[in-house]
Amino acid sequence: MKTTLLLLLCLLLGQTPSYSTELASNGATGWKIVLPDEPAVVELTAARELAEHLRRVTGAEFPTVSEQDVPADGTCLIFIGRTAKAPKKDYKFDEILIQLDAGNLILAGHAQRGCLYAVYSFLQDMVGVRWWTPTDTRIPHQPTLAIADDLHVSYAPQLISREMYHRDAQPTVFSARMKGNGFLTPEYGGAVRIINFVHSFYKYLPPEKYFDAHPEWYSEINGQRKHERGQLCLTNDEMTQELIKNVLDTLRKHPDAKIIDVSQNDWYGFCTCEKCRAVDEAEGSHAGTLVLMLNRVAEAVEREFPDVLVESLAYQYTRKPPKTIRPRDNVLIRLCTIECSYIQPLSGEQNREFAADLEGWSKLAKTLFIWDYTTNYHDYLGPHPNLRVLVPNVRYFVEHGAIGLFEEGEGDDFCELKNWLLLRVMWEPHLDGEQLVDEFLRGYYGEAVAPLLQRYWELLIARAEQEQIYLGCFGMNSAKWLDLATLNEVTELMNQAIQTATKVYGPQSDELRRLRKSKMGIDHVWLSRYYPLRSEARQRQQPFLGPQDPLEAAQDFAQRCREFNTKAAVISQEKNFPQYLDGLQAGFLAQRNPPEICRDVPEDAWVVFDALSFNNVNDAATIVDDAEGWNGKSVRMGTKVDWNTNYHPPVRGKYRILASLRCEGTLEEGRLGSWGVYDAQGKKSLKSMTLTSQDFTTEDGSFDKKFRWIGLGVVDFVPGAYFWFAHGHRPELDAMFVDRVVLIAAE
Repeated sequence: MKTTLLLLLCLLLGQTPSYSTELASNGATGWKIVLPDEPAVVELTAARELAEHLRRVTGAEFPTVSEQDVPADGTCLIFIGRTAKAPKKDYKFDEILIQLDAGNLILAGHAQRGCLYAVYSFLQDMVGVRWWTPTDTRIPHQPTLAIADDLHVSYAPQLISREMYHRDAQPTVFSARMKGNGFLTPEYGGAVRIINFVHSFYKYLPPEKYFDAHPEWYSEINGQRKHERGQLCLTNDEMTQELIKNVLDTLRKHPDAKIIDVSQNDWYGFCTCEKCRAVDEAEGSHAGTLVLMLNRVAEAVEREFPDVLVESLAYQYTRKPPKTIRPRDNVLIRLCTIECSYIQPLSGEQNREFAADLEGWSKLAKTLFIWDYTTNYHDYLGPHPNLRVLVPNVRYFVEHGAIGLFEEGEGDDFCELKNWLLLRVMWEPHLDGEQLVDEFLRGYYGEAVAPLLQRYWELLIARAEQEQIYLGCFGMNSAKWLDLATLNEVTELMNQAIQTATKVYGPQSDELRRLRKSKMGIDHVWLSRYYPLRSEARQRQQPFLGPQDPLEAAQDFAQRCREFNTKAAVISQEKNFPQYLDGLQAGFLAQRNPPEICRDVPEDAWVVFDALSFNNVNDAATIVDDAEGWNGKSVRMGTKVDWNTNYHPPVRGKYRILASLRCEGTLEEGRLGSWGVYDAQGKKSLKSMTLTSQDFTTEDGSFDKKFRWIGLGVVDFVPGAYFWFAHGHRPELDAMFVDRVVLIAAE
């Protein structure tokens, strides 16, 4: 910004900017905050935020008055918003103006919330306030506060839409202070509302209303019209006319809308009818039929609602731009990065196909937004080494013409740092990412701790790069790239950081509290991979810096999850996360109580998994009190669905696998169910067996009420392998019960 350039020029010329304008001196002030005589709600918010923060910084009270109550030639006044002192100009969207003029300070900008962002930029860049998180703020203590006499900042962000999708970044006040604009209430300028936001085809043409009468409006797949996990037939004229009618009806109900979404459902199932196939083949992309349909909708929208944009996704099968069909000017394309690798920047070799698609859309679309992914949906808690690419990627989007950015986070790994970093660069993409990371680490965790955390991240990223992993937002867990030696190193760094923070800042300090949360990433790695890591350490004679008492560590981890409001370990687990934590602890408790079949087996040669830690598929299995269970509980599988429960054991190599099972019911013979091991990556069964009544009956033909160990044999557990259990759907069989599963290393 202009102030930064001016300071640099002064330094080069050997000049020091003058800071003789004092807003406060020794905790007192003669300055007043001035509002328009009829202030907008956002201007009231701006004045309140400024007065409160300046009071906390200086100790002085800055009264707020109306413009009519101050003399026209008055000084020591801070003018907020649309006052007579604010320069009259056509401000760009979200543009700000910060200017010291004739002894007064002007904080103004675009009518929607420019003055509010001017206040926040002034507090951040000139006063030194830092909003690290919604609950952690640094307020400098400056009883005497001076500003540069030649202060003048005029800035309009290149990204007009800036959204950080994470529960810790969405609270309105924090989002506004960081100059995001996706989650703002009217008090903070409001957000741009998108009607029927994403995956909206069936919102306009619900199959339950239309399919029976018009199956031709829906996808033709393998020669049949389908709506289950399907899309719309985008070349069907009647469908398009009904879609246009419903889109226009929706807009009439929302007269203030500026964007309406018309986009594909969140799966594949695109139409392959002759007409759709011909268009898509000619255009080299399924975006061909999409844009063809969008243009017809957008043309109708423009006639009645000329200021409304029609948004759609370039997502998965529509990510590649069409060869010749150009979106109309009132079509907004939101390009999604869901297939990309985040260990390299989007300009890197792993992402060359996406880069080509981005370049293509940037040439076709007048309005281009981006939907980016900054999390690992299959491991919210563990380290996600994407830190180094976050800033370059934002800059890359802007360089290719994007004017809107939606960053989907949701994970917990150093989320405070990543949220803050992304919000800063969405507002100012030119900022230096490494300097911002350094500033956050020093400001949030403390100067004494920051170098240790810098080294922590350097090691993690270097290891991931060395392994040449494809760091997508699905399917990646630490076992694929984080080895024992590196895990030991980063654990030692984190332990040093905890010790340093405790000594320097105190056991009750904010710095230590923040570290305890950020350490949960590697703590979860140790807990989720505990036994194979311990075995590897002994076999290779390497140190093992994991917890000496894993049960105690799991209990502490669960307590911190509650303390820090951790929601899930993987995507869509929120409802079952307490069960996951219980299962994590139950597994270590089970290991303390070895089953009889493991009594004479060396400790490192077996591992037991309590059924409480298993995945509950489609809520078909339930944890029940069970007097026969080793700990008074078991997992009950009724007749609802197949594949009732499963589990990915964190082991590799050959193991003999046994399960402790029992049944209830009246089935005297035949198939009761089945269980086995499946390779999810190779998409094949490794071993399975049918369970029959003979496996569970006693001499009198009734089911044994005790659990029995049923052996599956030796299985080579490859990455992605999991064991599963399924009910046989026989109504005579009331239920199957799972107690434990044991893996014993094969000779």
